[in-house]
Amino acid sequence: MPKPKSQRMRPVNRLADKQEQQSAIVFSQCQARVRELEQQLEKLYQYRDGYNQQMLEQSQRGMGSYRLQDTLMFMNNLNQSIETILNQIRKQKELCIEKRETWMNMHNKKRIYNKVTEKYLYEEQQQKNKQEQKNLDEHNQNLYHRKNTKL
Repeated sequence: MPKPKSQRMRPVNRLADKQEQQSAIVFSQCQARVRELEQQLEKLYQYRDGYNQQMLEQSQRGMGSYRLQDTLMFMNNLNQSIETILNQIRKQKELCIEKRETWMNMHNKKRIYNKVTEKYLYEEQQQKNKQEQKNLDEHNQNLYHRKNTKL
């Protein structure tokens, strides 16, 4: 006798669960990377602000041209680093959007499989109830016939 449909759906449901969990983990890791980059950016902003303040203080006391050139070149490199991290954050956020969509698709697929399985279970239960009712009716009918034949 073949397995009921609900039992045949179990591996499909387990696979869908696993895929959904994996895609949720990937999405979570993506979000963690965004937070990490944002923390790096915040540190660079703080460092730049502190360096700007230090440069202003030194320029008020007088600064040599070589020192000024070195400082401006350093500030330019720092600003480029900030721009690089801003671009990385933008790209990572775009990637997170994709990973979130993948996760949501896997979640919806899992829900659909679960609904199908529930439908199969319901149909199987209905079929079982009908069969039990039929057996009970046959049993009662047999009892009735036996009782009538004895009279």
